[in-house]
Amino acid sequence: MSAPEADDDATARSRCAALAALLGAHRAVGAWGVMSSALAASGLLAAAFGLVPPMADAAALFLVAAGLLGLAERYLAFRLRLDEALFHALATGRLAGLPALDDGLAWLGLRPATSTSMSTTAPRSLHERLRGTRALLRRHLATVLLQTLFLTAALAAGFLLHPPA
Repeated sequence: MSAPEADDDATARSRCAALAALLGAHRAVGAWGVMSSALAASGLLAAAFGLVPPMADAAALFLVAAGLLGLAERYLAFRLRLDEALFHALATGRLAGLPALDDGLAWLGLRPATSTSMSTTAPRSLHERLRGTRALLRRHLATVLLQTLFLTAALAAGFLLHPPA
């Protein structure tokens, strides 16, 4: 594996395996994001069909915001699942190294080819890839937390403005 900042091939593989395992464990956060989206959509649909008392505009806006964040959450979750699979493949040796990874991504159209003289995209090091995926992980977590905050605010707004009898 061509990773200049890694001490050796075993270190690079262990870093890839560790990140792949972290991404696998992080799927629970994605499941909460899906649940949050479902709760937001259910609340909006219930209000739209008159199944619940009319909700305050603030509660509806919070539910819409939570639902829209669900779209961003699903995109980030998709990216994390892809990275998980790729880092697992690097860790287990199913991918020969970063050039093979870049070739596969370029073939799929997910990364510009680096072998042409017209390409300005330089190959990224393993360290940069690991750092980028960890940043993506943090963005995903922040998105789910914000989505949860909006759901909580919608519940609070609904109960404060329309307390149960």
